[in-house]
Amino acid sequence: MKDPLPALLILADSPDALTDLCGISLLERLRRIVRKLGFGEAMSLSNSVEIMARHAGQSSWYRGEIALKFHERETEEVTIGDVLDCIGATTLPPDGRVLIVSAGFYYDERLLRVLAEAQTESVLIDSDPPSLAKSFWETSDIQGFGRLPCALLLSREWLIGKDRAVSLRQEVASEAVSGRIASVDAAQQPGYVRSMRRNIRPVFFPAPSPEHRALAERLLRDATQKHVLDFPAIIHAPIENWLVLHLCRTSIAPNQVTFMAAMLGVGVTLLYAFGYLWAGELLALVFGVWDGLDGKLARLKEQTTKLGKREHVLDYFIEMSWWTVLAHHFQVSGQVRYAYVWLLVFFGADSLERLARRSAALRLGRKLDDASRFDRLMRYVAGRRNIYTWLFAFCLLIGMPASGFVLLCCWGIASSAIHIVRATQVRGNGSQ
Repeated sequence: MKDPLPALLILADSPDALTDLCGISLLERLRRIVRKLGFGEAMSLSNSVEIMARHAGQSSWYRGEIALKFHERETEEVTIGDVLDCIGATTLPPDGRVLIVSAGFYYDERLLRVLAEAQTESVLIDSDPPSLAKSFWETSDIQGFGRLPCALLLSREWLIGKDRAVSLRQEVASEAVSGRIASVDAAQQPGYVRSMRRNIRPVFFPAPSPEHRALAERLLRDATQKHVLDFPAIIHAPIENWLVLHLCRTSIAPNQVTFMAAMLGVGVTLLYAFGYLWAGELLALVFGVWDGLDGKLARLKEQTTKLGKREHVLDYFIEMSWWTVLAHHFQVSGQVRYAYVWLLVFFGADSLERLARRSAALRLGRKLDDASRFDRLMRYVAGRRNIYTWLFAFCLLIGMPASGFVLLCCWGIASSAIHIVRATQVRGNGSQ
């Protein structure tokens, strides 16, 4: 986010701002989003200050980190004067910009980021809402399919030049139609999300009616799913989605899910170390599902943290501990004569692959797995923890666990070799 940030004014009216989606209200979801954008305080203009203040004090995940100053609104609609009175009680940035956002809407974080970075008066619109989002507009009391000024960036100079008694909505809508206020069109924003390896259309929509709430939650949940998955992850996805929709309504935080996953992973290591291969394998299969929950839950409830973003580092050490204790088990039992050698080659190939992937991603602007059709197909079967776990489970099932260890090492080495070649090709010609 560019500095300085504009001042932030949240329009929080009951009951829309308190609409619950996936375990948190729209007001709370908005607070979490603007906190990630860098805002530390906000003004809140509401027709129900007491209710909103009580709700904000009880539910904020960022409690104490973003300060809200509430102002009571007595008029039926927000007027220019209401906004001027609010911003008069705060310190504006040097350019006098104010980001005004209605808490009665769901917003993709990317849209608010673009709007907050605008340098001229701008209003958020959606000229061509997706069919699912359009249904929320059609069943609400709001008309215009995303053209209502529910999120806008204005300047103090613009506001003081208007009639205080005029409705903010009508004034902005009029000037947007005439072209005197710029538009940030959700339909024109880039949709590719590198970390998700997919395109996710940025949307915003009003608080859904009760009969459409499940549809809205499905839209939010589907946006948490990464694409270009390995085959086991595709099988896990429906189970993970079901669990996430239940976890999101509890007080369990994503970092707590991460901690529980780590405990499961350590349990697998201990079971393998003591020779309980079947018990360890069954727990590893459970781990494969559970490990996919924390990221989805964090994205669904806007609870991503720096620690959570580094969770893959912990996963890597846990995973390598599995193969290390398996190598030790098969070496000391005499079932695999060169188990340690297999492990070292496996680890070396994996390390080189990671370096090659990082270099290719910098060249491409996206991850290697999403670089071409071939790479996306490779992702289905290439060596990864889930694939290794399933291979080892199959070999246990047919009574050949030692062969299973050698097989997963060979699979990983071959996959790394292919990815290193692909990364070299990408660096050489930049083609996808």
